[in-house]
Amino acid sequence: MNAFAPDSSRQGDGATWDRRSLRWQVMMAVVAINLCAALAAMVVTIVNARRATEVEITSSLTIAERFVEETLERLADREGGAASLAQLPLHVSGLRHVRIHIEDAQGRVLDVDPGAHAPAADEDAAESEVPAWFVALVRVAPEGRDMPVVENGAVVGHVRVVGEAADEIAEVWHDTSDLAVLMLAVNIVVLVALYLVLGRLLAPLSTLAGGLNALGEGRFGHRVPVPDVRELALIAERFNALGAALNQARDDNERLNERIIHVQDDERRQIAADLHDELGPCLFGLRANVESIHRLATRAEPELATRLGERTATMAEILDRVQHLNRRLLRKIRPMALGHVPLGTVIGGLIADFERHSPGHRFQMSIEGLAERYPDSVELTVYRCIQEAVTNALRHGGADRIAITLRAAEDGRMLALRVEDDGVGMAPDAEPGFGLIGIGERLSALGGTWRIAPLSPRGTRVEMSVPVRVGAGDEARILAG
Repeated sequence: MNAFAPDSSRQGDGATWDRRSLRWQVMMAVVAINLCAALAAMVVTIVNARRATEVEITSSLTIAERFVEETLERLADREGGAASLAQLPLHVSGLRHVRIHIEDAQGRVLDVDPGAHAPAADEDAAESEVPAWFVALVRVAPEGRDMPVVENGAVVGHVRVVGEAADEIAEVWHDTSDLAVLMLAVNIVVLVALYLVLGRLLAPLSTLAGGLNALGEGRFGHRVPVPDVRELALIAERFNALGAALNQARDDNERLNERIIHVQDDERRQIAADLHDELGPCLFGLRANVESIHRLATRAEPELATRLGERTATMAEILDRVQHLNRRLLRKIRPMALGHVPLGTVIGGLIADFERHSPGHRFQMSIEGLAERYPDSVELTVYRCIQEAVTNALRHGGADRIAITLRAAEDGRMLALRVEDDGVGMAPDAEPGFGLIGIGERLSALGGTWRIAPLSPRGTRVEMSVPVRVGAGDEARILAG
C-alpha cells in the first residue's frame, strides 16, 4: 500500500463535515469543547478526590489509633484486663472513616453494642448509592493498624483499625453529580441561546446566497436587505453594488449588441442594394450585347458564324450562372422584398420556395396578428429564424411534415415563432449547429429567447420569441395589420 496515498475515509469525513451548515458546525464545535472540558474536570475531580481520601483516611487512622490507646489505658487503670477487653467495644464505637474489630486472645470477635454498627451500616449504604465505576476510580488502597491489648505483661486481645473511604467517596460523588447537573443546565441554556443567536446572525448569509442564485440566473436587478451587523452589512452593500454594476453592464451590452445588429443589417441592405442596382443592370447590358453579337454573327461567313455562335452561347451560359449567383447572394444577404411588402407575404414566399425545391414534403403555415411593417432587424430575424429551422428539419431531421406558426402578442411588442417537424429529432447529447447558434446570438442581441424541445413520439420543436422595439425612425413604418 502506498504510504503517501490519501486517506479516503478521512476525506469522506471532511467532506461530510464541510457539507454541514455553519450553524451546525459551530454548535458541534461548542458541544465538543464542553465535552472535553467536562472530561478534564472529571479527571481533576477524581485525582483530587483520591488525594483527599488518602489524607482523610490517614488522619482518621491516626486519630482512631490514639483514641483506642487512650481508651485502653483508662480501662486498664479502672478495671481488670478481662473486664477492660469486654468493655472496650462500648467506648470505641462511632468513629468516622474507620472500622474497628476487637478480638480476644483466642481470635474470637467480641460483640459490640448495636449502636456501634451504625457507622459501618451508614458507610455501606452511602457506598451503595455511588456508581460502581466511580467507586473504582476514587477508591484508595486499604490501610489498617493492628494494636495488641496487653495487661499484666500478657496479650489478652487485639484491636484492628481499618480505614473506610465509602462515606468520603459518597460525599465527592454527591458534590460532583450536583455540579454536573448544574453545568448541564447551564450548557443547555448556552446552546439554546447560541442556536438562536447564530440563526439571527446567519440569516443574512442565507439571503445573500439566494441573491447569488438570482445573479446566477441573470436577474441582476435583485437586491438584498442590509442587515444591522456591520460586517454583514458591508457584504450586502457590496453585493447590491455588484448587482447594479452587472445590471448596467448587461443593459450596455444589450444596447451595444442591438446596435451591432442594426449596423450589420444596414450594411447587408446596402450591399444587397448595390448588387441589385449596380450589378444587375451590368449583367443585363452584357446579356443584351451577347444577343446582339449573336444576331450579327448570323450575317458572317458560315465558319465564322459557327464559331461566334459557340462563343456567344458560352457567354450566355456564364451570364446565367452569374445572375443565378447574384440572386442567391441577394437572398442570403437580405431578401429584397423585406421592407417593401408585408412580413407575412415575405414569409409566404419563403415557404413557397421551400415547397418548390423540396417536393414530397408537406408545409403548414399559420400567421396571426402580424402588422404590415416591423423594424428591419425584427423582420430579418424572423425571416432567418424560419429559414434556418426549416432547413435543419429538411437537411438533418429528415422530416416529411413541417408546421410554421407565427403570432404577434396582443400588445404588438412580441412575435412568437414555432417550427415543428416529424423528423428523427435531436440526440440528447447533440449540440446545435452553427446556424442555430448564430440565430440564438442574434435573438439574444435583440433581447429574445429560443429553445429546442423533442416531440412525442418523434420530431422536434423550435420555439423563438422576438421582441419588437420600435425606434423613432420605425414608428412611421409600422402600420396596423
